[in-house]
Amino acid sequence: MIVVGMDVHVRNSFLHASDQNGRRLAHGRCANTPAALAAFCDHVLQVVQGELHPVRVVLESTTNSRAMQRLIRQAWQPRAQTVQVDVLDARKLRIIAESVSKCDAVDARVLNQLARANLALSTCYMPDDDEFTLRELLRGRSDLVRLRTNVKNRIHAVLHRRVIAAPQGGLFTRDGLRFLAQLELDEAGRRLIDGYRAVLDELETRITEATRFLREVMRRERWARSAALLQTMPGIGLMVALTLLAKLGDWRRFKGRAAVANYAGLVPVIRDSNSKHYAGGITHRGPSHLRAVLVQGAWVAIKRVPAYTELFERVARRRGRQVAIIAVARRMLEDAFTMLRKDQAFRFVPAAAQGRVGTTACDPAVASSVAG
Repeated sequence: MIVVGMDVHVRNSFLHASDQNGRRLAHGRCANTPAALAAFCDHVLQVVQGELHPVRVVLESTTNSRAMQRLIRQAWQPRAQTVQVDVLDARKLRIIAESVSKCDAVDARVLNQLARANLALSTCYMPDDDEFTLRELLRGRSDLVRLRTNVKNRIHAVLHRRVIAAPQGGLFTRDGLRFLAQLELDEAGRRLIDGYRAVLDELETRITEATRFLREVMRRERWARSAALLQTMPGIGLMVALTLLAKLGDWRRFKGRAAVANYAGLVPVIRDSNSKHYAGGITHRGPSHLRAVLVQGAWVAIKRVPAYTELFERVARRRGRQVAIIAVARRMLEDAFTMLRKDQAFRFVPAAAQGRVGTTACDPAVASSVAG
């Protein structure tokens, strides 16, 4: 077997190739292009005298891991018996992160050694094409919304520097925009406000288009039923449902409710050793955008679902409202996972009958409407 460790960067990578016994076959820096990777593969094959071998390539998780995984497979598949490309979880490779001597060549060699040791290395989940497309579309819309918020803050700043208070009902309502248009300002202030308004109008148009396209994506066969099921839960609308499906990916890979909450970073940090016990805040690991939309949905759900209201009030009395809303967000995620696993729509369950197993159950009327 040929084993390759890769330390990946944006434009190039450092590769260390060896056989199963550790004999070095090739090493060096290589551009992240199909031609350069294919040339490296040919060089390795020359060393092993052109024989076809199974190939295993390991690399750390980075922003471009998915694209690199594809490039590597394309380079090796015609030149190997089998090709296995593993993207390792960088947070769990402490042997690299805590190394005293850290450089690209050393990191590639350590990755090579780990792959040859046949250890149970923690690999990252790689989304398929549909999941990647949905994630990119959601990320693009989220960026536009963030830009819109930034522009609105700039308009507020222009008024604040001139000691002008915004209208009582808000600056970006119909009356607020009329107030901005009629406001008497100095030359610089008027030019700034008009420029920001033009940018804001364009962003609103782009966000509307992005939302419309996401609605079309939701109707595709891959997402239609699951998204409809999730939206039967109060607090979960179009964006929350699609974010859940995009971030969870193949939700069947999770063993249970606790596993999906741990993936989202909604479980507490626990340090328990001998007589010392520490329980802190949530881990914040996993997709931050998923946690954000769940918290937004939780504020809506606690007003409509008795079980969530009871959970929020009980935790808030002991730990405060911010901790309580996180607890509700976690319960919502776990219940959404149960809905997907059991293919059941959401229905209201009285808080007294809730128990610890979740809030979901199958409402025949809702389930039939979803199936339709």
